[in-house]
Amino acid sequence: MLKRAAAAGLARAVSLWLPPVYGPGSPSAEDRGVVSTMIRRALAGQPLTMWHDGTVRRDLLYVEDAARAFTAALAHADALSGRHYLVGTGRARPLGEVFEVVARAVSRYTGTPAVPVLSVDPPPHADPTDFRSLAVDPSAFSAATGWRALAVRDGALDEALDRTVAAVAAAQEAGATSRS
Repeated sequence: MLKRAAAAGLARAVSLWLPPVYGPGSPSAEDRGVVSTMIRRALAGQPLTMWHDGTVRRDLLYVEDAARAFTAALAHADALSGRHYLVGTGRARPLGEVFEVVARAVSRYTGTPAVPVLSVDPPPHADPTDFRSLAVDPSAFSAATGWRALAVRDGALDEALDRTVAAVAAAQEAGATSRS
């Protein structure tokens, strides 16, 4: 509908498709994303489990990069209107590697040893898409707006996960305090 409205000159509309987004969120909203889920497990001292061998890849977009993408889309709305764009890092990481980085980030935060990352049998309800890699090519959006994901440079994943761990831990602590 938005594409038709844009084609008819009734609206400026840009469609952005995002891969899974992670990062500090609203403390009142329960984030169900894979990164936050694994952070909560690691904070609880539970192993991080994968339903595969860890080679399944995901393009994970840091929330600040996602916000900058929307700002870039608004700034270039006339040029982008009526089209659909993929927005991501352009770098799909193996989930085994991501979970190891999560375990280390929680270890840095808590001062306790990193929890193990384990491969386990998938549950019967596992979706086939859980076993497929997801890579996003943001080149068209980048070419049109100049936007680039910043959380892909060396060390940026560690930094972004450290901020996310701190936010998830603070939200858990606030929730525990409000329930007391």
